[in-house]
Amino acid sequence: MSAITERYDRDARLYERWWAPVLAPAAAKLLDRCEVTVQDAIRRRGSVRILDIGTGTGALAIDAVHRWPATQIVATDASEGMLQVARRRADEASATASPDTPGAPGAPSTPIRWLAAPADALGLPDASIDLAVSSFVFQLVPDRAAAYREVLRVLRPGGRLCLVTWLAGREVFQAADEFDEAVFDLAIDEEDEGDDPRAGDFRSPTSSIRELRRAGFRSVSAEIDRLDQLWTAVSFLDYKLGYDELALVNDIGPDTAEKLRARASERLAALAPGAFEWRPPIVYLQGKRAGG
Repeated sequence: MSAITERYDRDARLYERWWAPVLAPAAAKLLDRCEVTVQDAIRRRGSVRILDIGTGTGALAIDAVHRWPATQIVATDASEGMLQVARRRADEASATASPDTPGAPGAPSTPIRWLAAPADALGLPDASIDLAVSSFVFQLVPDRAAAYREVLRVLRPGGRLCLVTWLAGREVFQAADEFDEAVFDLAIDEEDEGDDPRAGDFRSPTSSIRELRRAGFRSVSAEIDRLDQLWTAVSFLDYKLGYDELALVNDIGPDTAEKLRARASERLAALAPGAFEWRPPIVYLQGKRAGG
């Protein structure tokens, strides 16, 4: 098990609380971009089989069930902890859905198949998927080219991959910088995280298109957008101490953590509201398997 998978296993519920809501709007926009592909598959075959790669807390899979009743969904993730959260959220969504919603109690069932599998070893039959979707996953895989080839393998001829992920070159975010300054003020030593096995953020739309084409995808396109997240001084500090810098908080102990909270709160309170608006660049990518 990789260090990344271990972290997501350990922090799955924290991810659900703190990070999944930040990414949710971009994930919803991703499915908006898939509407034509889904409707075309339904028109031709009466149903569509969707693969959610790195489902995390299940946002894409659960949303897809409610958007498109004639769907069969396979949701994969390397983390069992994340899959547990996703299953629970899917059950909760079904319990509160109207009776005519697929998957709701007493309604025709459209189950999501949850599968523990990394992006480069999906464990699915060749040419079995109409549409593969993925939200903020392909920057995490160790070998992006291998993961792309695996997706291409499971797509049917004419099948499509649609993903959203981070684009490199994020701008200065003053609130984060002030938190880092608070750490420095208290002379807190942060441990070196060591070598990063991840493929990393996508360098540019052009290089992103090139990577997909090299893996064998056709009709590749890239669209730049931005994530829009607005915190307050209080909510941002809670996020930093409760999730983003939790390892640091656990390492320094409760007394120093309280000092850090106080110092960071002082620094953040001096910022204008606009300093808590985070708008990092993201990229939506699409590519299809030849044929169909």
